[in-house]
Amino acid sequence: MSTLFMVNVPHNCTDDELSKWVESSGIAVKQVRLIRDLVASVSPSFAYVEIQDSIPVADAVQKLNGHNIRERMITVSEARNRVTAA
Repeated sequence: MSTLFMVNVPHNCTDDELSKWVESSGIAVKQVRLIRDLVASVSPSFAYVEIQDSIPVADAVQKLNGHNIRERMITVSEARNRVTAA
């Protein structure tokens, strides 16, 4: 499983909208996790998107990085693994 990290996602973008945007580039999506402000219930403009392993993550980044969704240019990179405390 590969995960993309996306920055500058439009506020109030839905999981479904972001998933369809990624899939429009020929990338199969497993799961979208928009990070939301729990008080305001809006996206603070970043998300994690898990993609199928049928496409290398570097290719997915190249296809999506710098493209627009709702007139906002999205920055895409490979998500880094979280470090957990022992």
